[in-house]
Amino acid sequence: MVRTLAVTAANEAFVPLLRGLIGSLNQWAASPVTDLACFDLGLAAASRDWVASETRHAVKPGWDLPVHQGTRKSRPELRGLTVRPYLRDYFPGYDVYLWLDADLWVQQKTALDVYIRGASAKGLAIAAQSHPAYLHQHGFVRQRVSHLESYYGPEGARLLGTRPYFNAGVFALRSSAPHWEAWARSFRTGLDRTGGRLVNDQTAINHAVWTCRLPVTALDARFNWCYHLAAPHYHGNRARFVEPVERGRTIGIVHLTAHTKREASLRFKSKPNRTWPRSTGKRRGP
Repeated sequence: MVRTLAVTAANEAFVPLLRGLIGSLNQWAASPVTDLACFDLGLAAASRDWVASETRHAVKPGWDLPVHQGTRKSRPELRGLTVRPYLRDYFPGYDVYLWLDADLWVQQKTALDVYIRGASAKGLAIAAQSHPAYLHQHGFVRQRVSHLESYYGPEGARLLGTRPYFNAGVFALRSSAPHWEAWARSFRTGLDRTGGRLVNDQTAINHAVWTCRLPVTALDARFNWCYHLAAPHYHGNRARFVEPVERGRTIGIVHLTAHTKREASLRFKSKPNRTWPRSTGKRRGP
């Protein structure tokens, strides 16, 4: 059996979304995930107690990379980005580490299985931020290019034109994969070039995969649906969110990216039967 740790992170502002994520993971009595961990990025006491009751590991992270002191003080939640290349150091003893942003909802158990199998096979399983329904607005693309150029110069930005761009909100990494060190190196290079003021783990993992030619199980958008690029459709007969195209397939994981966190969460609260299911209260692990 593959021992898999699902890891997320949240501060107090993200607790409503975190409850949705954990509720979605508790839909199934038999989970492909062995244990759940959560990084405390600034939780209130009551929320910390709740997280401790729902997870095997609840940890306050440090700063694992050279982030500017001013940024550390003003944006302590950015530790949720700098910890990601070091998950196996925080929580040793697992075969696969499955990162799940707190603003996700897992709709299909099979999506988790696909990530775990993909990481076991190639080291990293991650979804490309690409779909026929996605509307890549100029501002989003410009920001992506700007981050690459800030981190790695013009040559880094040019890499984007010929390679898939992966979204780091969900990924699975095998404990023995070479990706950990490559990701940390690329992240550190970018932070050094920007004086530690621009903190972007996604830019770094894409650069590491591209430049080190690391093997990847590249998943399609159904396994990390970026809501800000296209709102999913709700299929009443299936009682499922599906791709917003003709005969759309069921989406495995919905991701409330960018500005959709607040907008979508308000709609979800108004229609609970068509959105996030309530937690069953089941827990993983011993």
